[in-house]
Amino acid sequence: MLSKVFFAAATACGLFVSSVDSHMVIRSPVPYGADSLNNSPLEPDGSDFPCKQRSGVYDVTTMNNMPVGVPQTLAFTGGASHGGGSCQVSVTLDKAPTKDSDWKVIHSIIGGCPTNDTGNISGDPKYEGAATFGFSIPKGMPNGQYTLAWTWFNKVGNREMYMNCAPITVTGGADNNDVLNSLPSMFVANVPADKCTTTEGTDVVFPDPGNSVETGQSANPGKPSGSACGASGSSGSGGSPAGPPAYSSAASSAASSAASFAAPASTQSTVPSYGTGSSSPTGAPANPAKPPFPFRGAGVVNGGVSASTFQIIPTAAPAPAAPTGATSPSNDTPSEDSDSGNADAGSSAPPSYQAPSSANSSTSSGSCSGGAVTCPTPGSVVCIGSSQWGLCDINNCAVPMALAAGTSCAAGVVSKRHLGRHQRSHLHHGRSI
Repeated sequence: MLSKVFFAAATACGLFVSSVDSHMVIRSPVPYGADSLNNSPLEPDGSDFPCKQRSGVYDVTTMNNMPVGVPQTLAFTGGASHGGGSCQVSVTLDKAPTKDSDWKVIHSIIGGCPTNDTGNISGDPKYEGAATFGFSIPKGMPNGQYTLAWTWFNKVGNREMYMNCAPITVTGGADNNDVLNSLPSMFVANVPADKCTTTEGTDVVFPDPGNSVETGQSANPGKPSGSACGASGSSGSGGSPAGPPAYSSAASSAASSAASFAAPASTQSTVPSYGTGSSSPTGAPANPAKPPFPFRGAGVVNGGVSASTFQIIPTAAPAPAAPTGATSPSNDTPSEDSDSGNADAGSSAPPSYQAPSSANSSTSSGSCSGGAVTCPTPGSVVCIGSSQWGLCDINNCAVPMALAAGTSCAAGVVSKRHLGRHQRSHLHHGRSI
């Protein structure tokens, strides 16, 4: 028993040391001020928001060229992954962003970012084996040079917000800001925590993640809490948060911090890759032991999809097509579904997708493909049988996803199973020794 206690304490100390020495930073895109960028989170008071303000914060060492609609890679260096969490990729037209800059989300990852490991993947600050993710600049975005940000809300450990920024040059886009202005604002939390905070042990569901959303198969979704938890493109420590776009129904309160969303964003062409350290896009996970997480913009669904690449479907709409089976994560309106529509484990190809007729559309297509099940309320969590859950999208479809170990789904709420009696038994046993 004492050896187990010692081992647990040593493990905890190891996690603490690794969290100090080897947090995560982006290596692709190449960040601003790469030589001066450290791997720590933003200051708890938000004083270094955005982009970890420091001397040389906006020094350009490498310009990242990003034609619209072309797949890009999000890759990391470091091993203190804190159980993963949720991430966003956002942009601003400002070349030297301030706390008042307007950040717009182009891709959201709910769970499994920057890894799907339960703890820290490595104690090496130079480790490059974390997951890699794909994203793209939406078609119709304005041409020019601006700033991209990766933000991360860790699942395990202190309530923190990580933010790295990179210079990008966008080409092949538009001469107006119409598409940019239609995107949701970047989520800000934990800086400071008294305005909005994420919940430890959960993968935060962004109040307004946009329509390019990727959800981990083992994600444990959770709401943020606080009076300022509506999508916000500026720090909670200063300035007035930008309100959600017109198509959102997000409420800026702890009582209802969820949103429905319909505006199309970017279409993805890759699934995350685990354990390769590769800085180029890949179409399948390099480590089969860790299941790939589906891109909601790419038509990748759970249940045995095996393909090395996924084709982007051209569209005449201002932004790439949004999937019929795309999910819109929200805990706003609980609902339930039956287990009759479980994901088809024999699926061998991604389904086809069509863009919504309008950014404000919320009507159902009348059918669901790729193993998705019908659901009544876009934006709600649905329980599918005893071992799966899904997020109802704008077409009233939900893709079944496996529940994380130790969790259950009931009445539209994913929660940890009750283990109180078992835990108390162990505590009593410990005291008797």
